[in-house]
Amino acid sequence: MPNDAPDLDELRRQIDAIDADMHEKIVQRIALIDQVAKAKERMGGAAHAMRPNREAAMARELTERHEGQLQTASVIRIWRELINGATALQGPFSVAVCAPERSVGYWDMARNHFGSSVPMTLHTSATLVLRLVDEEPGAIGLLPLPQNGEDAPWWPALASQADGASGPRVIWRLPFFASATGQFERLEALAVAKLTPEASGNDATLVAVETDRDVSLARVIEQLSQCGFTPHPMAVQELGHSSQRLQLIELDGLVSRNDKGMVAFHEKLGDDLSRVAILGAYPRALAAEQLEPSR
Repeated sequence: MPNDAPDLDELRRQIDAIDADMHEKIVQRIALIDQVAKAKERMGGAAHAMRPNREAAMARELTERHEGQLQTASVIRIWRELINGATALQGPFSVAVCAPERSVGYWDMARNHFGSSVPMTLHTSATLVLRLVDEEPGAIGLLPLPQNGEDAPWWPALASQADGASGPRVIWRLPFFASATGQFERLEALAVAKLTPEASGNDATLVAVETDRDVSLARVIEQLSQCGFTPHPMAVQELGHSSQRLQLIELDGLVSRNDKGMVAFHEKLGDDLSRVAILGAYPRALAAEQLEPSR
């Protein structure tokens, strides 16, 4: 053996020391989380301990500073396990997954994002999932991404509750970060919770625009663009009980009903516009190139 060859036992001792130090830091971090939970309780508590904006910001910082051969997605998943475990210590935390088809992909997506230890249930009814989110403290619902042509889309029900201050809101669009070992059957989903979205620095807002049936999606997109928005159409649903149409659109940024552009949009469409329901907002997903390791 060459004299300059690394000593295997010494390398293992160094690894063991690093592992012990990492574990000690985790214990210290959890102790601080416990203090945070007690501070929140003294301040009156919150409906949900999850903070998507903070979690997204942490993930983006990880991608910027991570170096080496280990995949960035693997590092983020390690952090997400820690974050989700800490969230569970601060209050109720569970996930209800709606998977009418190809349930393995939706279930895997939920586990990848919300962690291996969070209580999860599988359902075929979106209505049931929305009810669980509305009634169960700390519950999160994972629902298939809306598509055109659905027989019974779930999102109009969310739009009908959007004017209520405490109703379920969309808080994540998943997957937030790509898995290096699977594409979730190319599925996407929206996570909803009784949580008020906060800015993360790179966000999107989901709105349902209710108009007269003769108002085309193209016109709505054009008017939104003229009002300063960057719209991305997702789905359209005719309301069978009336002459109205719901158009589901994603807007860049964190948008409120009092936004100047939204006020201008109401003025442009006039009587053709019944209302704009803000269904929630979520951090933009990490781009694939952000997950490439730096060497």
